[in-house]
Amino acid sequence: MPALIAFCAVGLLLAFPIGYVWARRPAGAQSATAARLRAARAQLDRTLGPAGSFVVFLGAGTFLVTAVCLPLGELCQRLLRAHDVPMFDLAQRHVRPGVWTDAMNVITQSGNVWPTRYVAVAGVVVLTLVALKTGRRPWVPALLIGSVTAVERFQQTALAALVDRGHPPTTLGTYPSGGCARLISIYGAITLVTLSYLKAAPRVRAAVWGGLAAFAFLEGYTRWYLSKHWITDVYAGWIYGYLLLGVAVFAGWSLLAERTDGEPPGDGEQEPLRAASVG
Repeated sequence: MPALIAFCAVGLLLAFPIGYVWARRPAGAQSATAARLRAARAQLDRTLGPAGSFVVFLGAGTFLVTAVCLPLGELCQRLLRAHDVPMFDLAQRHVRPGVWTDAMNVITQSGNVWPTRYVAVAGVVVLTLVALKTGRRPWVPALLIGSVTAVERFQQTALAALVDRGHPPTTLGTYPSGGCARLISIYGAITLVTLSYLKAAPRVRAAVWGGLAAFAFLEGYTRWYLSKHWITDVYAGWIYGYLLLGVAVFAGWSLLAERTDGEPPGDGEQEPLRAASVG
């Protein structure tokens, strides 16, 4: 048990700085491909409008995420005996009832279906009121957060059915971990809109995204610790969640890049894509 607690502590200590540093990476780290995608997005913004551009990029990105996660599921299948079963047995041998396990049972609920939906609805309501008060488009929070919630729900279900790898003998949790994916993508979408509306400084953005990365690690740890998933399901949930969040961030910039002074952003402006890339 002490070793499992130490593993959690080390993971949390590593997850936050990794997320922080990634979010704070220099603007020069943008690749030529990213620059071309941004130019395409700007063109679509002018042609289809913000909502149309968002839908196009979200749809295209969702297709690419599926193309990555299907073969990833097959890889996870092949790691069942070599990695999943030994890690499952490790948890089963060492987990004992007590304060730590009780805490894990509480924390793991943050990624459950209904808690994430309640948080999404609350986020939409609060951020819509903020948008109305600040003169922004009031439909943006509902469209962005609602779209991410819906895509995650149906895409994760489809991936589970297509990969069909089964589940541990203790629960029905399967590929990919929905708890991890929901926490990263839905909470991440809320974080994206919130930071944009607050016009948070780069350090604040980086600290918040680093905190989300640590929270995502903790959620995955609870899913493995409580034997709710094979551990490769957890890895896949992290990967899927961050990929979906990356797509939502890139597409969502079309909705969030509102100008109140009629001027385009300066060269030094940090768009949400950079601040949100934590994984």
